Amino acid sequence: MRLRRPSPAEIERLRAIADYQFGFPAGDLLISDDIVVGVSPSTRRIREIYGSEGLLAVLRAHDYLFSLSLNGANRLLKLPEPRLRAWVVDLRGKSVRCRDIIRIDESLRPGDEVIIVSRESRLLGVGRLRLAPLEVAERCESEAIRVRKKVETGEEKNESV
Repeated sequence: MRLRRPSPAEIERLRAIADYQFGFPAGDLLISDDIVVGVSPSTRRIREIYGSEGLLAVLRAHDYLFSLSLNGANRLLKLPEPRLRAWVVDLRGKSVRCRDIIRIDESLRPGDEVIIVSRESRLLGVGRLRLAPLEVAERCESEAIRVRKKVETGEEKNESV
């Protein structure tokens, strides 16, 4: 992966993708003017977006939409509630069941990126929604969110040692 500064046209295109996927004004929040992009050496297409805090998002090759990192999710938490969020009781493991979800953004669709937050709206992780919000409201027993990244707490770090 080669890192470089994007052109103004590339920044506008990345903001347009973010606005399309997450809704306006997500592009302005996620893609700032000082980003650095990781470019694939074989295809010469942008694959990774880096900000001052680190990796923000990865552009998926099959649909050219973003997969959020924790840093990118943190930037998108500035969007008004309940956009892109699912409030959960607790986050353990790599999936969130319907019964563990307290509240969820009704405008989300299966396959969308979702920001997992605690009752106090503290970032817990990011993942992909597997069911529609109406199915989640029915309190089914299946997996509602597949967790991709989660915030490590001090307890989890001690357990892995």
